[in-house]
Amino acid sequence: MSWRQALFIAAAGWKHRVAATSVSRPLLTALLLGSIGCSSYCCYAFVINPLQKLTLDSRKILQNESDNHDRCLHPLYCPDRKQHATNIGSLLLATSSGNSNNAAADKNPNESAALTSSQKNQSSTRTYSTKADKYFQKHHRIPLPDISHDNLDRLLQLHQHPEQKEANNDNAPQSSSASDRNILIIGDVHGCLVELKLLIQKAIHQHNQSQNFRAIVLVGDLVNKGPQSAEVIKFVRRQQQKYHNVFTVRGNHDDRALAAALGDEECARKSRYDWVKKGLSDEDIEWMAELPYTITIPSRLLKQPQGSGSETKQDQDVIVVHAGLLPNVSLDDQDTRTMTTIRDLISIPDEVDGKETKENIAKAWKGPELVIFGHDAKRGLQQEEYAIGLDTGCVYGKQLTGIILPEKKIVNVDASEVYSPINVKD
Repeated sequence: MSWRQALFIAAAGWKHRVAATSVSRPLLTALLLGSIGCSSYCCYAFVINPLQKLTLDSRKILQNESDNHDRCLHPLYCPDRKQHATNIGSLLLATSSGNSNNAAADKNPNESAALTSSQKNQSSTRTYSTKADKYFQKHHRIPLPDISHDNLDRLLQLHQHPEQKEANNDNAPQSSSASDRNILIIGDVHGCLVELKLLIQKAIHQHNQSQNFRAIVLVGDLVNKGPQSAEVIKFVRRQQQKYHNVFTVRGNHDDRALAAALGDEECARKSRYDWVKKGLSDEDIEWMAELPYTITIPSRLLKQPQGSGSETKQDQDVIVVHAGLLPNVSLDDQDTRTMTTIRDLISIPDEVDGKETKENIAKAWKGPELVIFGHDAKRGLQQEEYAIGLDTGCVYGKQLTGIILPEKKIVNVDASEVYSPINVKD
């Protein structure tokens, strides 16, 4: 193991209070920032003590995608190398949980008083006066949503139709049908609006007795690469307003598109974000900025009523997240970049043979919750005991896939065409 790797590991372990190190805090800080400054990528670890023999589960470190090809002003997408080092150092040494978006020091708020050139070129429907715009103009990064980890029960009550609320208040009898209690989770859409509509209709009419689902939840990455990114956002928003039961978590591409829309020059100059300049309104931006990173579906929402004829039992909560979750870390302590970009875990190299092992995040997650995610089109459909991956590469000409809970029934539709070359980096 190199001294730089050991240093990264020691710093991250210090952050999470899971191991001790003999290196003093001031010295470690100086060495850490110095070493990061000469590195072109970042490494994150969540468990550490390189001098102690640990079990494989406790020796996992996070292998994030470097995304050097597309670093924009997401909390950790910093085009300036020196600033990148400062941000990573601040993240690893932070002591407050869940605030990685606020890791970097704020710049002078007056520096962004005027609109950037990318903002001036965008649609006239944008006023740049939303809450998210003002935050970006002051802090030079996208804001965290008000609720990072949401709950489907809360969302359904929040968006409940007035007639439904009145019926519930009158203690109206609940439906005994299993179909209108089912929940549909949908994989990465990436601007493939036609396929999204087809999948929803197929799931309703062929697999849910032509009844609406109790809820439809998307795993994020609604946008980019495909032909109708802005239209997908507007469609999902309209479905939410009309049926009050359609929700989504945010993915790494949603975050980047949001950064481009808020005026980040690094993102906005890339052709993949041209659609942002033409089709998004202030309302779209406000909606995107408040998308949560996870949505938890309590197991009680998946229990079928007596007499419904369904024998399916769902005794575990379900967490919908875009990329995955770090094992042995509480939900509130999960880093935003982890939740939107993780694919694999690697172990610290063995001190005897120097080998390191790489483990798929779906296999590494051991519950107790069932995690449903996307982000990994290369692996396609993944079905592990405690994790299910739904990204089956629709934008690459393959399929758009969903899963119906609680039966865990897989439903998919073929892509109409190849919208993006499969070798395009995520």
